[in-house]
Amino acid sequence: MMPVASNCVVSIRYTMKNGSGEVLENAMNNNPVNYLHGSPGIQPLLQAQLEGLRKGEKKTVYLLTGSGITSDDFIFEVVIDDVRPALQEEIILGYPVKINLVKCEVDCDCYS
Repeated sequence: MMPVASNCVVSIRYTMKNGSGEVLENAMNNNPVNYLHGSPGIQPLLQAQLEGLRKGEKKTVYLLTGSGITSDDFIFEVVIDDVRPALQEEIILGYPVKINLVKCEVDCDCYS
């Protein structure tokens, strides 16, 4: 299994809490969020803490006021649902694209 690294598309589910432990967002029971690791789509400090994880792994990730990027502490419980190499188009665009799983023909549009 591939580890989370630059130019990988990563699928995550997460719960975000503030410094008081109050749940601000719970995406554990939703479809995973996909992002291109190394792109500006997700805060770089959060991405750095996911580096090296593999599909199925879980981690508690902290974004603390001492980082200088937030005025409150945030705690994320993250589950890695999938990691795959990014397509060249995704690297150019800077975000994941949805791949049409229908068999492609010569003139098809495989990305939507």
